[in-house]
Amino acid sequence: MDEVQVELKKPFGYAHKGDMREASFVTLVAPTFKQMDKIVPIKQAFTAAVKQLQESDMGDSEGSDDDGGKITGAQVLQLLYVWDGNLAGVFIHAQELFKSGAALVDGESKMTMPVMEKMAPNDFERITGEYIARFLAPSLMAGD
Repeated sequence: MDEVQVELKKPFGYAHKGDMREASFVTLVAPTFKQMDKIVPIKQAFTAAVKQLQESDMGDSEGSDDDGGKITGAQVLQLLYVWDGNLAGVFIHAQELFKSGAALVDGESKMTMPVMEKMAPNDFERITGEYIARFLAPSLMAGD
C-alpha cells in the first residue's frame, strides 16, 4: 500500500476505541478506483491552476530542472491559492476523500468530520497539498 505520513504542526485530541489520544500525524493513503468521484474534481482544479500559471508565465521560464519534475505540497498550495478557481471546493472534495479512507489519524483511525473539525486549518491545508503532490499530481505530470 502506497502511503506517506505527514506530521501535524498542531496536535489535537480525539477519541479512539473509547480512549482519548493526541494525534501527532496523519497517514495519507493512495487513492483507489472507489475514490474516483472524489479525486477527479481535485485533479481538474490542479490542472486548471497549472494551465492558468503557464498562460500567465508564457516566455518566462525560470524553472529548475534539478527537482526531477516533482512538486511539493507547499508548491501545490501556493499554486492553488493564486488560482482564480474555487479553492474552497477543492478543500470540500479533500474532506470527502479523506473521510473515504484516504487519510488515517495516527496511521489507524479513519478521518471523520468531528476529527477534521479539531484539526488546525494549516494542518488540513498541508495534508491536502501533500496528498495532491504525492498521489494526484504525478499522474498528471508524467502521464501515468
